[in-house]
Amino acid sequence: MNAALHILSRRQVSSGQMRFMLSQKKFPEEEIDDCVERLEQWGYINDRALAANILETMISRSPCGKKRCLYELEKRRFDSELAKELVDDLYAELDERTLAFSAAQQYAKGKSQMTSKDLQRLAGWLSRRGFTGETVYTVVRAYSQASDREQIPEYWGQY
Repeated sequence: MNAALHILSRRQVSSGQMRFMLSQKKFPEEEIDDCVERLEQWGYINDRALAANILETMISRSPCGKKRCLYELEKRRFDSELAKELVDDLYAELDERTLAFSAAQQYAKGKSQMTSKDLQRLAGWLSRRGFTGETVYTVVRAYSQASDREQIPEYWGQY
């Protein structure tokens, strides 16, 4: 319990991360289960709230697609069913194309026009951010048809 509380004094972690960190310290599995259960009862570990906070931060800082959100939660050892449920709930309220255009604007900051090489790089970057192929195509097409960045919002409605 002392090791777990020491971990939590530095940062919030998921129950999966806590189990992993304690197992790395060679604690018996039964003790780890009891410790994590007690921490959840006390409210020190709350996977649902932590995952929702992580998703909100990810979307607000640099928008990303569903695949990237799921990957980030699973990387932090959240339960895959919980991660899928939270991501589906979040994206029920959001439009992926709008997020992708927002991300593309961050990428294209400072560029008045995009060359074909820039468009290729934008497509790869959006894909790595977890957006679907259809959404990436839509955004890159809008950027390629716009003569300058101010015209891009006019193209959003066409797709």
